[in-house]
Amino acid sequence: MKAANRDFTRELNLFNILNSIREAGMISRVEIAEKTGQSRASVTNITALLIERGLIREDRVASSSSRGRRRIMLMLNPEAAYAVGIKIAAFRLSFAVVDFVGQVKSTLSVPLRVGERSVAMLADVAEDGILHCLEKAKLKLKDLCGCGLALPGFVDSASGTCFWTPIQNGSSDIRTLLAQRLGMDVYLENDANAFTVASQWFGLGKGVRNFLVVTIEEGIGMGIVVDGKLYQGATGIAAEFGHMVIVPDGEPCRCGKFGCFEAYSADSGILQQSRKALQGRKNGPDLDMLTIEEVTRLARDGDRKLRKIFQQSGEFLARGVAGLIQIFNPERVIITGEGVRAGDLVFTPMYRLLGKYLNHEQAMATQVLVQDWNDHDWAQGAAGFVLNEIYKSPLDKIQRNG
Repeated sequence: MKAANRDFTRELNLFNILNSIREAGMISRVEIAEKTGQSRASVTNITALLIERGLIREDRVASSSSRGRRRIMLMLNPEAAYAVGIKIAAFRLSFAVVDFVGQVKSTLSVPLRVGERSVAMLADVAEDGILHCLEKAKLKLKDLCGCGLALPGFVDSASGTCFWTPIQNGSSDIRTLLAQRLGMDVYLENDANAFTVASQWFGLGKGVRNFLVVTIEEGIGMGIVVDGKLYQGATGIAAEFGHMVIVPDGEPCRCGKFGCFEAYSADSGILQQSRKALQGRKNGPDLDMLTIEEVTRLARDGDRKLRKIFQQSGEFLARGVAGLIQIFNPERVIITGEGVRAGDLVFTPMYRLLGKYLNHEQAMATQVLVQDWNDHDWAQGAAGFVLNEIYKSPLDKIQRNG
């Protein structure tokens, strides 16, 4: 076997073993061999190396047998590596530092009008935020194995290129600036994809081989996991669910087209429609200062026109989600993001119509779950994307950056 092939096989075996331990939380060598298809001798050799390098550790637990012999189980060493994730949104930067298991060690949220700031200033804020989080976590910059940077838009993570983002022109340049300042790998990823990886690692997607994530905030994002792998498309910009046109020549979208899902079901679209609905009202809110939170409150208080806008959002979501289910036949669809604050205003009509748009077998095969939202989930997702990259070549990346 050529050296290159041996190296590839070794890295693949390392990844499969680490991933098996991560998914199980605690697992024996025999169970790893059964799960991965590797020989027991190979598993023993590789796990011995991982223990030596401090990536995993042993623990003895009581056996279920009557003899009471304690079994040797393997688990990840949380202190083996650390990563930081940053989510850049239109009005804030969110940070999270996680350990090798993905447990959050510290978080930070910095309000900022991103579109009004230069890329250099964004890099300054990002660097300061990372250092602050590290201090809270009692860690140093050298403890990090990488930084994940998540932002909305068309992102090719393989090349680290942002083709378009609605929050600021040229935001992709921040990856290069940040990598230079931190002296480490910085991975750029679409925010919905980053959160999807986090769902696969720590959240409602854990242990699910086929699932979809739909994120609702200023825009609508989507992540796709097929047979346990994140699907990104030919150029890394697949799953732009929010920019599918559902109303030809409809409401204008931030991407420049008309009638996209975002224009009807995202926070930005709902806000845009609400301003039109509230125009000319006596004693009405200041339309220039109107926020999605205020619109949601007015709708909950009974404003019929605004309630109708949220209802229409839910109806469009039902149509879109039903289409996704029919294409992908997923086990689970996870709907999350800041937009879930709308609650029953959106999701009651969505759930009601899903049954209409799906046949019985399709509806029964897929769980559609609405997940409560924490802004730091985005940043944890970006950090989780780093961990995913580290797992592909753990000995090299942890040694080199540690």
